Amino acid sequence: MEQERTPPASKRARMPSPSQSQAQAQAVDDAEDRLSALDDGALHAILARLPLRDAAATAVLSRRWPRVFATLQRLRLHPATFNRRGYDGDEDDCEDAHRWMDALGRVLDGRAAPVAAFEVRAKFMGLYDGWFHDAFRRLCGSDGLLELGVVNTKYDECYPLPSPVYSCSTLTSLDLYNWRIRVPGRFAAGGLRAVRSLRLRDVVATDADLRRLISRCGALEHLEIHDVHRARNVVVRAPCLEKLDVFSFRPLCVSVKKAPRLGTVRLDLSYCYPEDSWSINDTMDSEEDYSLSEIEAMCDYEKMAEREHKQTDEVRNMVTFLRGLCGVKKLQLYLPTEYSEVLSKVRVSMLKRLPKKNYLLGLETLALTLDHNDKVLATFVSCLLNSSPNLKNLIIKEVW
Repeated sequence: MEQERTPPASKRARMPSPSQSQAQAQAVDDAEDRLSALDDGALHAILARLPLRDAAATAVLSRRWPRVFATLQRLRLHPATFNRRGYDGDEDDCEDAHRWMDALGRVLDGRAAPVAAFEVRAKFMGLYDGWFHDAFRRLCGSDGLLELGVVNTKYDECYPLPSPVYSCSTLTSLDLYNWRIRVPGRFAAGGLRAVRSLRLRDVVATDADLRRLISRCGALEHLEIHDVHRARNVVVRAPCLEKLDVFSFRPLCVSVKKAPRLGTVRLDLSYCYPEDSWSINDTMDSEEDYSLSEIEAMCDYEKMAEREHKQTDEVRNMVTFLRGLCGVKKLQLYLPTEYSEVLSKVRVSMLKRLPKKNYLLGLETLALTLDHNDKVLATFVSCLLNSSPNLKNLIIKEVW
């Protein structure tokens, strides 16, 4: 009978000594302690970089983490935020809208502190307007919401913005995309008074609603208007305004009044072909019912554009705009070929210079992007130069 051979000492499995086991356990504890030692601000910064679903999953790590997630200051949501893991779709594809809303409801129910910044991008907000009205009422009435970004990605529909947004007194930043602006007759006390940054992209608004919205934001410092529909005359009254950016695909008259702090202005008149950006919202009154033949006529965007260009005096629009920029230090103008073509059809000739009381006395830097060989635009540039006695820097770039 053979005896078992004892393996050489060099090949024996070495069991860690008690002191080694204690050292390893202590190292693990130290690593955990270092993570736990971080303050809530640092942990919020970490969770803010994770998808919301993954940030919520950290609540199971320890007793402290549910409170950390429940006080997360910024919530970002897109259509795929609450999809099942492994679901075959991109971030613009929502697997189940009802589950999405239920999950967001549970997140809001579990809040231990007001949400400071809320960003949402989805296409079904207008389809469940009652539910979202209540959700925005909770967010805007929490006395802590500072930043709000709401993007409606159902591009063929434009829904009214949930009314609680107009009553939020704590907002400092508001970013809206593809919403219908209908300003209530009465605001809640202080509603939108604290807004310093207002960004309106592809919104539908009447002249009156747009004027009331802007003037309501009494602390407004930065205003961006990007492709507004229906409105034709934008009046800007903002005593704290410092920066103004206007982008328009169609004729638009912008009148700046009572903006003594305005220092930087950009105007981009990228007039495009009707089929590219024109919308039925540009002519349809949403409060009226239209017959099928009337709607078909409104969808003839080429005729719509031709009609608007005939009714618009581009020279008057530009002069009106420049008259409000007396104290502006930096002015950027982007005037592509399509704009010069519209301008050339105007019967009224461009002024050689602005009225003396409307000289651009503060203007130091003028940046132009245009076809410098275009005769009409050359006349316009001459008007600008003759009306800017303190100009120091002139930049002219060829438009492509």
